[in-house]
Amino acid sequence: MKLKCIPKIAGRHIVPLATLVCSLSFQALTPSVAAASIETRYVKPTAEVVVRRGQGNEFKIIGMVKDGDRVDFLEESGSYARIRFDDKEGWMLKRYLSAEKPLGEVVSALKQERDRLEQNNIEVSEQAQQTSSELSRIKGDLDVVLAERDKILSDYTILKDDTANVVQIKNDLERVTTENGQLQETLGSVKEENRKLKKEAAIHWFLAGAGVFLIGILIGRLPSPSRRRKSSLL
Repeated sequence: MKLKCIPKIAGRHIVPLATLVCSLSFQALTPSVAAASIETRYVKPTAEVVVRRGQGNEFKIIGMVKDGDRVDFLEESGSYARIRFDDKEGWMLKRYLSAEKPLGEVVSALKQERDRLEQNNIEVSEQAQQTSSELSRIKGDLDVVLAERDKILSDYTILKDDTANVVQIKNDLERVTTENGQLQETLGSVKEENRKLKKEAAIHWFLAGAGVFLIGILIGRLPSPSRRRKSSLL
């Protein structure tokens, strides 16, 4: 992004004001631009390394960095690198910088990861135990439910058989009732026929008795042989 600074007003150069405006504008934009390109570097295992204001031993020392220190890598120029540390910026030999984390920090990170994994393992084990207990409880509940289901099925089978028996009994009762009605009708017919036969038999017996009586009377009125002979003799 280019900044357009006003070089002159009314034909006169206003260098201090223009320079001040451009400088302030550039400083205001520099942090955001630089922040996008900042990388992290680590000081390699060595003795303390000096950080100077510029590139070379003639520049003033502004601080020291030691093995494993984390610094912001801003830029490089030749064998030097510009860094930021402890809110200060300076130059140091870039051969003492590395993008890889120091071994101590790596080991510490691995230990933390190990501790985290061990804690996760403990939590998972506890969850597994809780899940196992919950599974046992659910299995017990399932056994109870299955037992109740089997009992219900058994009761249903018995009820179904009883219902079938009731239906059969009802059908048999209806059939027996129908047959009883038919037998009652047959019995009535037989009784009526028997009454008629008894009446006819009584009449037959009466007629037979009357016939015998009449025959007796007729026989009684017939003349005897001795009387016939007497009459003939006379």
